[in-house]
Amino acid sequence: MTIRTEPINEDCVLVVTLDGRFDASHTDAANETLKRVIDANVSTVIVDLTQVPFIDSAELSTLVSSLKRARSTGGNVLLLGVQPQTRTVFKLTMRDQVFTIHPTVQSAPDDRV
Repeated sequence: MTIRTEPINEDCVLVVTLDGRFDASHTDAANETLKRVIDANVSTVIVDLTQVPFIDSAELSTLVSSLKRARSTGGNVLLLGVQPQTRTVFKLTMRDQVFTIHPTVQSAPDDRV
């Protein structure tokens, strides 16, 4: 898996792009990246899952922890481009009720803090 970060604008909005299987072998790297950007006062983190064909429970936990961390400082974590198999995992675990999921970055502006 590769992890890239890219600022979107001056309003502290950043995209974290994940590419590859999002499983337990990548928990530390993903968790550290998300923690670092949230702690850097990024108000909205958009996690791009467009290139993620699989996500496991450890990574769901990483995303939920990141959302809690962001919200505790007035921020937010949005998800982008969730693929059908991954979306099924979100639905089965009811995480689709916790996260706002958008198809593109452009469709997410109303949910940005």
